[in-house]
Amino acid sequence: VMFGIGAMIAAGSMELVPTLIMAALGAVLGDGLSYLIGRHYHQRLRVMWPFRRHPAMIARSMEFFHQHGGKSIILARFVGPVRPLLPAVVGMLDMPPARFFLFNILSALLWAPAYILPGVLFGASLGVATEIAGRLGLLLVILLAIVWSSWWLVKRIARSLQPRALSLRMTILDWSRRHRYMHPLAAALLDPEHPEARGMTVLTALLFIASFLFLITPRHLPSGGLPGNFDLYLFNNLQDLRSPFGDHLLIVAGQIGSAWVLYSFTALMSLWLLWRRRWRAALHWLVTVGSVGLLTHAIKAYTTIERPPLPGIASLGYAFPSAEASVSVAVFGFLAVIIARELRSNWHWIAYSTAVLLIVITGFAPLYLGAHWLSDVLGGWSLGLAWVALMGIAYRQHPAPPISAGILAPVALAVLVLITGIYSSQHRHEALALYRAPAPEPVLLSRADWLSGGWRSLPAYRDDLKGSHHHPLDVQWMGSADDLRAYLTGKGWRAANVAGMASLLDLFNSDAGLQELPILPQVHQGQTEQLLLVRNLDASPPRLMALRLWKSRPAPDTRSTLWVGNVSYLYIEDRLKLFRFLRTDADFDAPLRRLAADTAELSQRLVQRAWAPPPGAGIQWSGSVLLLCPAH
Repeated sequence: VMFGIGAMIAAGSMELVPTLIMAALGAVLGDGLSYLIGRHYHQRLRVMWPFRRHPAMIARSMEFFHQHGGKSIILARFVGPVRPLLPAVVGMLDMPPARFFLFNILSALLWAPAYILPGVLFGASLGVATEIAGRLGLLLVILLAIVWSSWWLVKRIARSLQPRALSLRMTILDWSRRHRYMHPLAAALLDPEHPEARGMTVLTALLFIASFLFLITPRHLPSGGLPGNFDLYLFNNLQDLRSPFGDHLLIVAGQIGSAWVLYSFTALMSLWLLWRRRWRAALHWLVTVGSVGLLTHAIKAYTTIERPPLPGIASLGYAFPSAEASVSVAVFGFLAVIIARELRSNWHWIAYSTAVLLIVITGFAPLYLGAHWLSDVLGGWSLGLAWVALMGIAYRQHPAPPISAGILAPVALAVLVLITGIYSSQHRHEALALYRAPAPEPVLLSRADWLSGGWRSLPAYRDDLKGSHHHPLDVQWMGSADDLRAYLTGKGWRAANVAGMASLLDLFNSDAGLQELPILPQVHQGQTEQLLLVRNLDASPPRLMALRLWKSRPAPDTRSTLWVGNVSYLYIEDRLKLFRFLRTDADFDAPLRRLAADTAELSQRLVQRAWAPPPGAGIQWSGSVLLLCPAH
């Protein structure tokens, strides 16, 4: 809820400072009321409903308070299990009111921004993304939903299975003792007193055969069945979300799952474990990753399932199962097992959630880029999970020297960042060329056909999200971009300060004006504009006029090119005070009239789109389109 409120602040529905004050005040009053209830009822609180039904929660809160003293009131704001009851327990234990409310107010002042500002930042970034491309904003929402749901699911599964793990293990061992041939295998996996090597060798061979037999089934499924249809449906929908910024983001994220990064990371970390004399952990990890890698390529060679129909993707080899998915589960999943073994049981979910985050991102990237079908990724995850489960249980249930998680985790993170950075710096541009979204097929249109009505065949709105009619394309130019740039420069137009990765920091400059703020590029048919010019306006409030043009179709009877785009006002979006950017104004008719006046010396014609779909809510556009070409 607090994250959502932060996003509402970024959208302009609420004010930042008053909301922070109200959130902190609500937190003070809520915990203050809880404290007063505990102070009034004292020990009777233990036998009152609903507290008498949860004595362990009161005991845990008392233990937390005795361990941390007054700091526990601050810490409890951010620690889920003790958050609801600690103020009441503190009151029950007669902490002086002045001391309690000092800590209470301080903790509320820390808690409110800690829970609201991430939502504000995400909402603001969503506003910037939507200004660039609505599909980019939707992609960020999808990524956030996937990451959050994965984190939530892993946390719930870990907390549900942890209390039952011991009883489940004993049940399986008791069952295996009644079955002569199963006991050595189950004991090798679950019994710390039983030798591991012989039984694990047999189990590994069985898993190797079972994995191969299970994952070769897609070759024998009909291509037009439900899995194939759903693969195609998801592929087409994700291709509709493609944008240059999304491509950069997912290519870098996906390179974490590249074979070079994963195998190099595993080799270096295994050498580190061997150097630290933790050979059991290194051996289990290498067997897991090596077996999954070999099986993946064997199944690919047998099933021979083709990749999605994008240019250049077929050169990557067969599709099923996804090596990025299977090997990333083996690498990050088993690393999480090693780290979780050294943590207290209630902190296991942190290691597993981090691994799942990396696995999900590296699995989603090839789906978005069109390199794999969904069934490829699910098959890879299944293969990797089976091996991590088998080898991970065996590793956890047998004695091994402890490994400091406080050293292993930072070292692993540093090595992963270093290897990914090196690989990305060398192969990012190559990957951008390989995964580039296919451009629309050009249609030849002569100057005469264009002026006589062919202009209607060009899109009426910027091709962003389906059904999104917020940015009309009301300018068409047939000619050279250099000629138009030179002409408009003489009329007071200039090249724009286009936002790059470095200049995005200027968005946090609260003193930046129209001249300092970078202009966010926009996306049409998967491409950013090829021509962007701006002009200062003497207006109040201050605004810029921006002309954006995309290359459309070559004219067969001339050396000219047909360009399509729009002209719009830009204003400073500064409702967040600390974060501001240039947003496109909803009025498209007024800047079009100004551009028509600036280009009066060119050959121009103002035409009307009578058939165009109506613009989106709040958009002011009459359907007028300005046709421009050099004067003869």
